Amino acid sequence: MDLFDAIKAYPDIALPIIIKSDMLRCGIKYSNGALEEVERRGDIRLKSYALFSYDFSGTTVASQNVPYHIFIADSTDDGTMVQSRVSEETPYLIDYTDGRFVVYHNQEMLVDVHHFGKRARFADRVTEDGTSYEAYVHTVGDDCLFITANKFCEYFSRDKQCLFCDLTPHASTQKKGGEAMILRVQAERTAEVLDVALHETGYRHMIITGGTFLGKYQGKTEIEYYTEFLNTLRANIYLWPMVGFQIGALDNEGWRRIHETGVPSVQPNIEVWDEKLFKILCPGKSERIGYQEWIKRTINAVKYWGRGNVNPSFVPGVEMAKPQGFEKVSDAIKSTSAGYNFLMSNDVLPRQGGFWCVEPDSKLAGQSPPSLEYYLEIGMAYLEAREKHGFPNPCPACCRHCLGQGTEYDFAYFHGSTPASLAAEQNSRPKD
Repeated sequence: MDLFDAIKAYPDIALPIIIKSDMLRCGIKYSNGALEEVERRGDIRLKSYALFSYDFSGTTVASQNVPYHIFIADSTDDGTMVQSRVSEETPYLIDYTDGRFVVYHNQEMLVDVHHFGKRARFADRVTEDGTSYEAYVHTVGDDCLFITANKFCEYFSRDKQCLFCDLTPHASTQKKGGEAMILRVQAERTAEVLDVALHETGYRHMIITGGTFLGKYQGKTEIEYYTEFLNTLRANIYLWPMVGFQIGALDNEGWRRIHETGVPSVQPNIEVWDEKLFKILCPGKSERIGYQEWIKRTINAVKYWGRGNVNPSFVPGVEMAKPQGFEKVSDAIKSTSAGYNFLMSNDVLPRQGGFWCVEPDSKLAGQSPPSLEYYLEIGMAYLEAREKHGFPNPCPACCRHCLGQGTEYDFAYFHGSTPASLAAEQNSRPKD
């Protein structure tokens, strides 16, 4: 099913969602003219300092002038956010023509680029030793700050990393590409940068993440390292904004210690729901904690953070990875939506998750992404599950302006019924 087949087959899904879903699964290219114009403007957030490569072909570095996020025109004031995923084999091209950026699909003009994610003012600053502020805090979309406390996952050192992940090899590529890569950032310095970033207008959300510790670092266990890191940030900024903190599923003592830092939500990412596939695709997580224990601990976290503030993420599409994954779209949708429903029935609000990007430095490199049909169906399934279980909005740590790698907020906006939806927005406008 190609783009135009999907548009005909799913007339009830907003067109921007269909286009975005296909751009994420296929990737995009930029013309030389588009890249030259991006460089000339100088105010566009470029692909750099990201957690993963989010590319299908090689790894993009900042010197290539590729925007980090695109907002495609959608008849609203804001546009629909799409993450840049560079691919040489894609029908999508962004060109600069007649004074505007345009998205082409197989050489046919498809939609205008509404705008690109902005470059933060603090990104121009450096620390006393000359390190870019972005090495400590970078932006995602127009209103999210992102901190990678630890850019090294020890599952890689034991060849037990999640098969779809390129975190550690990507860090090496980033450094070779000229980014000031710091594997484990200093908490005090990060707090100073964060204070500056939060004084800029518009940043409402924050994600804090990091790789897994299996032993100790500088005499600290994983819990000790991260609780100290979080407490240092809070001591400097006094009050947390809406933060999502990503860490493995912890026992009750671990959750208690993280909760005492005051961080308002946690994301113990389970990645895939099927138990057999969890063991295959997430071997380190499976061996260290286990599938059933991961779910148990995730549900236990609700005792500390409350309903809707525990938000484990999935990687939609990876359950169809070959050779062990589901062959039929219907079976994959049934499995993952069962995970959404089970967790929501236990007061956990999972994230639909960022669409699987088949990154070249991951163990699943070279595979083909699932069909467009799959991504449209999983988007609808997530929306239905959320409404069925009484969660009016997706995960609180993100929004439509800062999540470009999935469609949960787009479905909530275009097809939801909350006061933040398009329908409510239109109904609230003065009548002529």
